Formats: sequence, C-alpha cells, structure tokens
Amino acid sequence: MTLRRLPAALALALLASPAAASAATFTTPNFTVTAPDEGLARRFGEMAEFYRKEKALEWLGQEIPAWPRRCPLDVKVGQGGAGGATTFSFNGDPAHPGVASQQMEIHGPVRQLLNSVLPHEITHTVLAHHFGRPVPRWADEGGSVLSENDEERFSHDVKCREYLNAGRGIRLKVLFRMAEYPRDMHVLYAQGYSVSSYLVEKGGGGREGRGKLLQFLGLGMQGGDQRAHGTGESWNAAAQRVYGVESLDALEGVWLDALRNPPARVAARGTAGTPAAGKGAEYAATGGTRSDLRSSAAPAVPVLEPPLKAARGTAPDAEPVGVGSPTVAAVRPVAPDRPPPVLLPPEIPRPNQ
Repeated sequence: MTLRRLPAALALALLASPAAASAATFTTPNFTVTAPDEGLARRFGEMAEFYRKEKALEWLGQEIPAWPRRCPLDVKVGQGGAGGATTFSFNGDPAHPGVASQQMEIHGPVRQLLNSVLPHEITHTVLAHHFGRPVPRWADEGGSVLSENDEERFSHDVKCREYLNAGRGIRLKVLFRMAEYPRDMHVLYAQGYSVSSYLVEKGGGGREGRGKLLQFLGLGMQGGDQRAHGTGESWNAAAQRVYGVESLDALEGVWLDALRNPPARVAARGTAGTPAAGKGAEYAATGGTRSDLRSSAAPAVPVLEPPLKAARGTAPDAEPVGVGSPTVAAVRPVAPDRPPPVLLPPEIPRPNQ
C-alpha cells in the first residue's frame, strides 16, 4: 500500500472519521463519489473525470483507458485546512506491474478541493497507472503540485529557497532514491516541486518536458530493490541520457544555479469573475474556477525574511548505506563539493500584473 498526500496525521484522521449520515453517491465511468449531497457528488464526479483526462493528456499525450474498477472518492466538505490522501496497492508480480486498487479521500472547502486538491490527487493516479509501481516520492508529490494553482506553486518555490538557505534541503543523490517520506515532509514537497518544475522546463516545457521527466524517472528507477528507487549508477545514467549532464551532482549544480537566478513571477491569473477554460467553465459562477486560489480570502503576499547565509547548502549531506532507507541514521557523510547556495527569494507577485 502506498499513501499519498501531506499531512499524514490528517489523512489518518480522515480515514478513521465516520461517514456523514446525509451522504449522497454519484457514479461516473471511473469514480464512485460520496459527498454531503447529490449536487456536490455529481459536481466532484464530473470534475474528477475532467481532471483525469486533462492530466493524462498533459503527461502522456493521450487519454488512459477506463479503469477496470471505479476509484472510490470520498469528499468531506468543511472549513479549515484542505488536503487529501490517495491509497494504492500494486500488483506483486514485477513482470506484470500495475495498480491493483486505489482509493481517494479529500477534505476542505469546496473551492480549494476543486482547484488544487482534486487535480493534485488525480495526478497521483495518472503517474501510478503509467508506471504500474510506486513513483519516487519527490516526483510523485512534485509532479502533482504542478497541477495546483499559481499561488500554491509560488508558495512552494518560496519555501524551497527558505529550506535550502536554512540547510534543510536534501541532496539529489539521496532524494531521488527515497521510497518513503522523510521526517521533514514539508521539505520533500517543496524541493520535489522545485526539481520537477525545473526538469520539465529543462526538457522543453509543457507536454514535451513532462514526457522527458517520465523518461528520466523510468530510467532512474531501474535496479535497486523495494526499499530504494534505483541506484546511484541508474540515476547518473538517466541524467546523462535525458538531460545531457554527467551525473546527479552536475544536475544538482545546474538546478541550484537556476534557483539563484529566478524568472519573474506573476500573480494568479484567474479571478472569481473569470470563467475557467474547458469543462471547468460551468463551475465559474459557483467558485469552481481552476485558476482561483485555494482560499476564498484575498491572496496574501509572502513575507520573506532575508536569505540566511547557510553553513551548508543542502542537508542531509549524506547518501544511503547499501540499499536501506536514506532517512535512517545509518548514513555515510559526503564532503561538500560546491559552495552553499545563498538564494534570493523569487519576485513577489504584484496585484496589477
């Protein structure tokens, strides 16, 4: 079983919570949706199908076949923090990989669920069915954050720089092989998004860039065992073949260089009165625009402290011993081979842009 989506404590509480007595069910070709009322069940079912098609086209260039069994989708609407969890079980036969079962639960305000949480969780399903096996955590979460709105992606960009400057980053040679979440899961989300976004752009952007990232993941995951994704050699070879860099260390260097010179950022494009494109347009009048923020409140401009002059560029500055989990204490120190990154914050969005 593979559990996706932070925070884990909220996900476990969600799984244990009793179903509402007034819940309604709506069935689509690929989902069985349970929500507080019939209208919401239909709305989330239709949007789940829309995102399933959209994310498949974005990542794979084609729609994916209908699933043999519908995915249960439990929608819990309420105020406060929004989040979700998607649980997969995979076929045990390496010769015939595939998803054996899946289940999705999301909770929070309707607008946030429709605009960010649902497309995030649907992206997990597209990646899982493409590979037929667990996807490296950094890429699974980072690639799914690419499906969220502009403000959420900007927030992850800011957090990544802050974590790196504070010495909380993770060396790519460690991050890429992680099969489980590290203790500092916030770092994995932010850094995973930053690296995924960079690799998509380095690969050409859009569908082409996502396709190269999938190729990179497929090559890098080869070898190793279920306790770690791939080997150091497989990831170095993947970096050479797909991105033309000699190793993960070299890839890490060019990624950090890109962070030192961030492109200008713009505020989220959508407003409550701007219809969303495609299928989502019909939900604009009820707060379902895909470009809205995850909160109905006015967007808050991040208040950034000056970058810290970190003594170390990334941490843990270590690599797994053997094929064990890189998050355990058995690690071998690696001497720093580059100056620490002192990263400036990205440009803060301005309302008139």
